[in-house]
Amino acid sequence: MTALCALLVLSVLAVPTQAAKMPSRKAWLHDTVTALSGARPYVASRAAKGGKKLALNLDIDNTSLQSYYAPGKAIPATLRLTRYAKSKGIYILFNTGRNVSMRKKTIAQLKAAGFAVDGLCAHYKGEPLAKSKQRCRQSFVNNGFTIIANIGNRSTDFTGRNYERAYRLPNYGNRLG
Repeated sequence: MTALCALLVLSVLAVPTQAAKMPSRKAWLHDTVTALSGARPYVASRAAKGGKKLALNLDIDNTSLQSYYAPGKAIPATLRLTRYAKSKGIYILFNTGRNVSMRKKTIAQLKAAGFAVDGLCAHYKGEPLAKSKQRCRQSFVNNGFTIIANIGNRSTDFTGRNYERAYRLPNYGNRLG
């Protein structure tokens, strides 16, 4: 009986009393810069090597556009990287969990935030998210693109392959969608 009581006490103590606090917007923006460190030199060297329709594949929510801290605003580090890549002749493709019915609105949001949009692939209702992300990358590849970098913030953004290098932005244990 005492062993059972001790086990119950330990299990109660192991449950957090409240969810861990999200970092400040400033800390998150710093973490995004850290996550993308090395991306610019990689893009430069990869562009110099050449290839067929080189492209970046980017998630949108909390990867390209802020959804949590400042909804609709560009994430500065991501925007800088895409502008640099575009200056090197790299295509900018977006791959989102947003429903395909939001495609036109999403493109308008990205452009308003300063992003070039060379392509956007969206999620179909009822489709598993990881499958959608892989389907979109495969669609880009089937259309002749070489995805040199895949940028996202969730594990579903990286399921499968079809890209050369991955950059994962912070999402703090899936608390930042």
